[in-house]
Amino acid sequence: MNWQAVRVDTNTEAVEFVCDLLISVGADGVQIDETNGISVIAYYEDNDQLSPILSNIQARLQLLSKMAVDPSPATVHVSGISQSDWENNWKKYYHAQRITRHLTVVPSWETFKPQQSEEMPIIMDPQLSFGTGTHETTRLMMQALETVVRGGESMIDVGTGSGVLAVAAKLLGVRSVLATDIDDVSVKVAKENLMLNPIAADIKVITSDLLLNVDSQPVDLIVANILADVIERLIPQTISRLKPKGYFLVSGIYDAIAPHIEEQLHANGYEIVQKSQMGEWHSYITQIKEK
Repeated sequence: MNWQAVRVDTNTEAVEFVCDLLISVGADGVQIDETNGISVIAYYEDNDQLSPILSNIQARLQLLSKMAVDPSPATVHVSGISQSDWENNWKKYYHAQRITRHLTVVPSWETFKPQQSEEMPIIMDPQLSFGTGTHETTRLMMQALETVVRGGESMIDVGTGSGVLAVAAKLLGVRSVLATDIDDVSVKVAKENLMLNPIAADIKVITSDLLLNVDSQPVDLIVANILADVIERLIPQTISRLKPKGYFLVSGIYDAIAPHIEEQLHANGYEIVQKSQMGEWHSYITQIKEK
């Protein structure tokens, strides 16, 4: 089987939007290449569907500009590769990475060798999905989890993607996790990655538009590492889903939109307990203000 590597040149603020764009038009996963600027690479089968996919990518890049997200330079490059090259390219880009004091993301083909006794592996198959722990927003969320988790909590992971945050939460001591994603492909990907991590065997993954299809009792934690415009829609949905003194952890927020998201959090009764930043990306640990 032959594949086409589609590379979109973009910038730091737009990289997550471009990643989601490429996955939404059929990519099984994406790579972020910072060798020469910032590019997002995705792979598609070389068949009669490729031409309409490329047209769709171009149209969606133009649409991003209308949404006040500048994806420039937004140039699209296409190159054909073989099945073996496609598989090896993932291995070239991804190796075990220590993300926090306790958490290390390990590709499924590498043998984990801990450097310290408290280091715990999250086994991921990076070719399947974006969100393997290497991006700043995912790192910020893992750090936030380490800050608030004390053990025995219940949690909802909204927009789980690869499932990396759900696995991280279990390793840190969260008792039960419900993971959701609006995309059926992402749900399938998350389930496959969870199977690589025995501690994640009891995590339930469902298809849901944010929290609309979630039928559960209030939880101790809600985490969301998703696009900022989606976060704005999610915030009011979380109020009734959290226990008193529960935490809402949120990331995926870039510089330009951060003040607006902070306003929305405050407007919905949230207090920002801790604010963190990595490059142009922001994360928040929040709680509902006590009346």
